[in-house]
Amino acid sequence: MGIEVTGTVGLPTDGAVQAADRASANPGGRTSLAEPTILCALASRPIHGYELKQAVQEITGGFLSLDPPGIYRMLRHLEETGMVESSWTPGESGPQRREYTLTDAGRVLLADWGQFLTRQRQACLFTVNAIDAALGIANQTVECADPPLCAPAEPGGGA
Repeated sequence: MGIEVTGTVGLPTDGAVQAADRASANPGGRTSLAEPTILCALASRPIHGYELKQAVQEITGGFLSLDPPGIYRMLRHLEETGMVESSWTPGESGPQRREYTLTDAGRVLLADWGQFLTRQRQACLFTVNAIDAALGIANQTVECADPPLCAPAEPGGGA
């Protein structure tokens, strides 16, 4: 499952964008939760940058805190690739502010991130169990809190 985006630097040449592609493009091969968390926050309603910072912290239980410049860089990138749109709205007690809205393409990407991260969670659980076994730690394996979500992905599905 991919989304069609054309003319975007750094994305696959066939125009298909998937969460796995975006995650593997991060330095060090690590998956940043910034993009899917920002997309998730925008899925419920239009939101401006400062509110977005608070929403990201709330969604991640405080594990992820993004600095404002990082949020705005990510929002600019998401807007350039068609995942979000922005518009100026009157401020409550001051100047106008830019609100961001998730596009249909952004919703598709968010769903793909959900599938990708579900598979990553399963891989992490298996790896932690293997580490525990290798270290001889008995009866301390990590159990999946939601077994249907932890089922291995079907071949050819999602990112």
